[in-house]
Amino acid sequence: MPVTRIYDKDFFKTWTKEMSYILGFLYADGNIIKTKRGTHYVAWYTADRDLLEEMKRTVRAEHKIQLRAAKSGKNYRMQVGSHEWFRDLGLLGLFPNKARRMTLPEIPLKFRGDFIRGYFDGDGNVWVGNIHTDRLKVTKTIQVSFTSASKGFLLSLRDLLRVEGLKGGGLYTEKEGNYSRLTFSVRDALKIYKIMYNAEHKLLLKRKKQVFENFFSCGGSSTG
Repeated sequence: MPVTRIYDKDFFKTWTKEMSYILGFLYADGNIIKTKRGTHYVAWYTADRDLLEEMKRTVRAEHKIQLRAAKSGKNYRMQVGSHEWFRDLGLLGLFPNKARRMTLPEIPLKFRGDFIRGYFDGDGNVWVGNIHTDRLKVTKTIQVSFTSASKGFLLSLRDLLRVEGLKGGGLYTEKEGNYSRLTFSVRDALKIYKIMYNAEHKLLLKRKKQVFENFFSCGGSSTG
């Protein structure tokens, strides 16, 4: 007899801050699978077990978190078998083998920051460094980027961020890889910070937020 595990079957039916974050994370580092036997799964992957534990509590799942070997180091997975989630996520734009064909869903205005933070925690990066190192006064700078195999998704994400007040966003396709990168420099990067961390949140990668905080503590402006 198959083991039946409890989870919130209706989690992806209604927009909430938590649902928006987890949906964004699934767009980046998740997958939905339909097997040849007709079973349906939703899976999360991350190197951060604490974050996965928090998502597990949020969706009220009893499923195990599994440690998987990866070239880049430790990686964790949680997989939930669910026809209900598979259907609901399809309505939100997620499909099996989503990488190149996923589209940005229609996200209610008040939940956009949560979705963006979820995607950023999965396939985003923030970098702080120095420029003008040949001058007497070195300038501290910050850059935010989002990565995807779907160029169309990144274009839609840039459009969404411009509605939120951003001005730039360079889109680059890697010649040696099968992915594109959407990059924002200082002023826009700080606006993204305000969009993503607009309140206290349980669902976030603390180490990524800390990079922004380090920039501010080193004299970077949070009002740019």
